[in-house]
Amino acid sequence: MSKYSYTGIMLNGSKTKGIVEAKSLSDARNQLKAKKIRIVDLKEKNEQSLFGNKNKRKKLKADSISHFCRQFAIIISSGINSLIGLETLAKRTENKLLSSEINRIVDSVRKGSTIADAMLEKNSKFPRLLGAMVATGEETGTLESVLKSMAVFYEREHRINQKIKNASTYPAIVGILSLVMLFIFTSFIIPQMMKSILEIGAELPLSTKIIMALGNFMGKWWWLILILIGTGIYVLLQYIKTPLGRAHKDRVINKVPLLGKGISSIVAMRFSRSLYLFVATGYPLLQGLDHIKATLNNSIAEKAVAEAKEGLIRGETLAENLEKHNYFDSVLIQMIAIGEQTGQLETISSQMAEFYEHESDIYLTRLVSMIEPIMIIIVGIMVAILVISVFLPMLSIYDAL
Repeated sequence: MSKYSYTGIMLNGSKTKGIVEAKSLSDARNQLKAKKIRIVDLKEKNEQSLFGNKNKRKKLKADSISHFCRQFAIIISSGINSLIGLETLAKRTENKLLSSEINRIVDSVRKGSTIADAMLEKNSKFPRLLGAMVATGEETGTLESVLKSMAVFYEREHRINQKIKNASTYPAIVGILSLVMLFIFTSFIIPQMMKSILEIGAELPLSTKIIMALGNFMGKWWWLILILIGTGIYVLLQYIKTPLGRAHKDRVINKVPLLGKGISSIVAMRFSRSLYLFVATGYPLLQGLDHIKATLNNSIAEKAVAEAKEGLIRGETLAENLEKHNYFDSVLIQMIAIGEQTGQLETISSQMAEFYEHESDIYLTRLVSMIEPIMIIIVGIMVAILVISVFLPMLSIYDAL
């Protein structure tokens, strides 16, 4: 038996929270329906630790999910039995993680579960957003169109992730090479040159002495430096996985010029596109907001969406609750408000998703174009310091002659 935490609304309209023990997610849902509780949120309760969720496992990448959705949609449209088609898909895919996940889904369905419930299980590698959309497709008989929409969704998500990765690759490579160059020059080349200069009787200036002291320290304790750097990176990565660490990271990024705007546009795009999917398929927005929150990858936006959900339970509008947090762009909030008033939220959310995708492209392109000259300036300053440290002693020798 597993424990599931739930948030729901009772027949009298009051909000209720609690934990229910059940064999599966589907069993938990049936128990709550039997108690006449309208489910707002239902998820398996996991133990938390200082460094995040112990049960957190590697998830499928966006491009793999996109390929799966597209191929599964083709299987459904061809009229082939879904289980047979999924088994064939599992055998032919080169992604071992995806293959094992498809086989797990097939086994769960054979035991009486639905495809959506199998995707929403605790050990599932599929995103909860996809599981929720598949559940809607199974209930309404529109699974094929839902899968096609999700294929496009994750294809665009993969494209954005690649752009972010490309933007961060250049400074990472230049930074590592610069540190290697600094280590080699300060630990081996400069000390040998200064040794020859000292034998002539020249006096070293303060800047050169500092560089040599740094080089001697790095040459002697390089292993300790590597251990400290590795430990620091590991602790930092673990820290930003915690709720407090994520919040600090997102606040810092949000204050960085251009980068903060770019990330905000990406978050707005994810929110708009996810909102469109739920509105278009008729999925209950109260439950949908939890899945939307999981796609944002930004703690500030997640908090805004979580509290907007509380506002919807109280009977307030989505736009007025998002506006209270002052994170999402005012244009997005205004358009959502118009959509809620006119009943055109589906069309408007789709248009806003396209708008913010274009905006994020512009910001990421500007960011990449700015990173290159900044890194060149930083490397140039480092080289200038090293060159000055070498030539000043040489000039002192020339003056002494």
